[in-house]
Amino acid sequence: MGAKDVVLIIDDSTAIGILLTEFLKKLGYADIKTTATGESGLALFKELINNKIIPLVFLDYNLPDTNAKSVMSQILIIQPNTKIIIETASGKDEDPIKEVIGLGAYHYIQKPIHFEAIKNVMKILEEEESILEHTSSVDNDGCHLIDRYFNTYKRVTLSRLIEQSNLSEKDVTTYLQKLISEGKVVALQNIREICCNACGSLKLAQIYQCPNCKNSNFDQVKLIEHFDCGNFSPESTYDNDKCPKCKKQIKALGVDYRVLHNRYLCKKCNEIFQDISNESLCLKCNTSFKIDSGHWKESMEYKLMHDY
Repeated sequence: MGAKDVVLIIDDSTAIGILLTEFLKKLGYADIKTTATGESGLALFKELINNKIIPLVFLDYNLPDTNAKSVMSQILIIQPNTKIIIETASGKDEDPIKEVIGLGAYHYIQKPIHFEAIKNVMKILEEEESILEHTSSVDNDGCHLIDRYFNTYKRVTLSRLIEQSNLSEKDVTTYLQKLISEGKVVALQNIREICCNACGSLKLAQIYQCPNCKNSNFDQVKLIEHFDCGNFSPESTYDNDKCPKCKKQIKALGVDYRVLHNRYLCKKCNEIFQDISNESLCLKCNTSFKIDSGHWKESMEYKLMHDY
């Protein structure tokens, strides 16, 4: 991303789009584009990439026309270096946070959105870019980035802190011992994390695809099975509760029809499926691989005891 140049907001809420735009303008981001659907957001993203622009993307986790997993997969396939900030209604529990980061998101903001949250995320982004561009004060800046990482994610491994801070293992370990002695963090246990089988990076995104054609453009749908004629199709095809095959109206759930939840419809080949095919994409070297061919790193996990 260039220095405060282009931001792309993909959110169906006009109010949130306006709010984010106002907050970002206060922080010096002038070129801000908004779109209300995943489809239009992807089209605008591709247009920017074709013009050699990598935007910072704010993506609503719940979109009306598609699944956020699908949108993220398509964005990261086009440009793995894209920073995606997820807007989520999830609380500060660790599991939802780990989920969106595991999907390949750079960061997240919790709804309702507040200016300080946006300011904090953008500061982290700018500090990280500054560290990558200027190495003269890498030790102090790296430690500062570790502080922000802990205050954001609460639990993190040694391996991730080393990669995130650009410090040596010795320097990170020394700083962690200082935080432990001050009662700010505690060591938990060694855990294993999957990493890129080419470069060893932990910065991975999960790419979700149709198992039939390997396309990432799919919708989550409800399926209705009409018992009388055996029709089996998405809920949207039952106009005014009429079966698209026999034109009879469905009335009683469990008697006339049944509903199957958590199914997916591929927009390319029209395949309906329950289990999504997925693979990992390294955001550092752009290598994609199946989880069973990935490598593993084992390191100590640390937990933040209180914000500092």
